[in-house]
Amino acid sequence: MELRFIGTGSIISDRMSSSALVDGKVLIDTPNGSMKAMRRAGLDPAAVDVCLITHFHADHFFDIVFLFLEQGLLHERDSDLVLVGPTGFADRVQQVFDLAYPDTWENIRAKTRPSFVEIGDEGGEWTGHGYHVRALPVQHTVPGLGYRITDEHGTVLGCTGDTAYCPAVEELASTSAALIADTTFPAEGKLGHMGLHEIEALAERHPGLHVLSTHLSDDVPAPTRPNVTFPADGQRFTLDGHGLHTVRQAPARKPLTGDLLG
Repeated sequence: MELRFIGTGSIISDRMSSSALVDGKVLIDTPNGSMKAMRRAGLDPAAVDVCLITHFHADHFFDIVFLFLEQGLLHERDSDLVLVGPTGFADRVQQVFDLAYPDTWENIRAKTRPSFVEIGDEGGEWTGHGYHVRALPVQHTVPGLGYRITDEHGTVLGCTGDTAYCPAVEELASTSAALIADTTFPAEGKLGHMGLHEIEALAERHPGLHVLSTHLSDDVPAPTRPNVTFPADGQRFTLDGHGLHTVRQAPARKPLTGDLLG
């Protein structure tokens, strides 16, 4: 399983808003700017087959319009675009589309073939494209979901979404090899989010778990636990039966000089 962080930041942060991509085709959240960030990283938003939305706050959801445009503005999909999220997902997409680009939703919907899987308060499951997804309700300021993603090799990645510490977080930690975890605040959590103290306590209770902190505010200090990592925007990892591995990044291309530009 390959994991690529599109963004890792909270609302007010130098980092891009929190989003991640699994194997180039399973996208977790569509925050503001995420489609542009994917393009800049050399990733193709049109290759996404499954989109998991944790909740409908703007910094996790508002680029859903541009995901649809990437998928259906210039061409048509030949298979369904699977969209998993909280109850009301289909209605929310239409509402946002009508605000963003009035009178275009029906045409884009026909080209993108969305298949909505709406998950209620009891949680739920979906299987397809080589993955089994388990959605668990979490405790945020609006209805939200955490996810457990299992690939065909049995590799398990968890994602808490935005949440206070709750039973779903503990379940995800105990059943995942790696966990993308809300780490918004430098100490204790508040306002429906977790803080670094809670994350490090979680990592101590689960020493075999790799915790990948996301939704980071700029004032969160570096972690002290060896199994807690603060990934950078764009950073890549692989996850398998032997653990979590950082993928070495290619060196940045040098900018063109003034002479070359003329």
